[in-house]
Amino acid sequence: MSHRHGPSCPAGNADRAIDCQSTGLSREFRFSRIEPRCIAHIGRRPGVGASNPAKAPGGMLTIMDDTNPRGAAVPEPAGAGGRAKYDFFVSHHASDGTWAKWVAWQLEDAGYRVLVQDWDFAPGTRWTTFLQRALAQSERTITLVSETYIKSAYGQPEWEHAYQNDPHGLERKLLPIRVADCRLPELLHGIRAFDLFDVADEAEASLLLLQWIEHARTGRVKPTTKPPFPGSTDTDPGPPGETHRRHFSAEALLAGAPLATMAEYPVRFDDEGTMVLDLEDLQRACQRVIADRNVRGAVELIYLTTQNHVDVQQSVGAIDLVQRVKKEFAAELAQMDGPQAQQRNIIEPLINLTHLVGAMFAHLPIEFVLHDTRDPLRSVCAVQNGFTGRRVGSPASNVALDRIKNPRRAEAAIYQTILPDGRKLRSTTIPIHHRVFGLIALLCINVDTEKFKPEAKGLKKLLPALSYLPDEVVKEIF
Repeated sequence: MSHRHGPSCPAGNADRAIDCQSTGLSREFRFSRIEPRCIAHIGRRPGVGASNPAKAPGGMLTIMDDTNPRGAAVPEPAGAGGRAKYDFFVSHHASDGTWAKWVAWQLEDAGYRVLVQDWDFAPGTRWTTFLQRALAQSERTITLVSETYIKSAYGQPEWEHAYQNDPHGLERKLLPIRVADCRLPELLHGIRAFDLFDVADEAEASLLLLQWIEHARTGRVKPTTKPPFPGSTDTDPGPPGETHRRHFSAEALLAGAPLATMAEYPVRFDDEGTMVLDLEDLQRACQRVIADRNVRGAVELIYLTTQNHVDVQQSVGAIDLVQRVKKEFAAELAQMDGPQAQQRNIIEPLINLTHLVGAMFAHLPIEFVLHDTRDPLRSVCAVQNGFTGRRVGSPASNVALDRIKNPRRAEAAIYQTILPDGRKLRSTTIPIHHRVFGLIALLCINVDTEKFKPEAKGLKKLLPALSYLPDEVVKEIF
């Protein structure tokens, strides 16, 4: 049927392995539910997340493999000696307490043992005794660096102790994390730090934090996919308008294969060339993402069906299966924005960008079309200087759909387009990737080259548009 459309105790973990392809690249992740940590004294850390909105009911989403730490902590590498009582002591200034609790929560939910003042400095305890215990019993010290932390006389002994125990950084005892845009103290200049203050998305910040911690713990940062071939050293730029193709990694932090690469992908062209949502394929796609525990596929399926909910309502079976997908992946979905927020926070800025770039070429036959790749049925979300007939809400073209279904071909390239009326254009399709969601948009630029030929009628009318200068003058210094 088609619808037409113009930290846990070890025994508590139940791991599920998923073989997945992230935009065509092989990768294996594991997802685990982490049971509540066994805490020696009840009430040590808040049970409802405190300053940690990422805490989802029933446990955190955990991504585990040999490079990704979102899983139970494992013993230190051979040669590191016996394990300390705590994996990390989080050193911070009182004004950065919210950051400290957020970081500690992420680490404990990933299975690490953490000591943090806000939860472990119990009433009646002497500060010097607590600090001595923290430094002596913690394998590593995480310093949350801000201007107030640097100026504080109390924070310095905490990180200096870790520095003195590992002055060359070979064991990575001191791990600076900047939670504000500030200069590191002079002694820390040679230590590689990590920035959290400039990451707006919480799910992304959590994953990046845990990856960084795992890299510090193991001492090696090897990617899970083969690096791209650097290519020829030939510096010949080639003919005018030609560009050297560059292969971009489309890997997303979400585990699993893109929905569009699945055999059950429910969007297709029918025999009459009309793009349709096949509700039978949609039901099969729901069953497939559940069976494969395909998180990325599930997120993209929910995005697609939310944007086209009226179409989905035509099938009771499709409605039920979409609801089942939402239930099966409830914990994972709780970690990220919903479809409407994704539209607002990701797509709308790209729409503004398209309009502003297009405005630079106003009154010229240079068209800019932005596609939302996760909703091909209504993919066109911005058009500037349009002359091909596309409008906001139009479905994806065959070229755009091919890029969506074949991510390896979703690379920036310049090519010739022949329109239904025979006009020939110089075109490019630029893929736009998101760190978490992968391929999210395509920016298509079309140039009607016929209008620029010397014999073309109306060429003289284009010259004023090309030579136009705004009244506002800005002096720029390089």
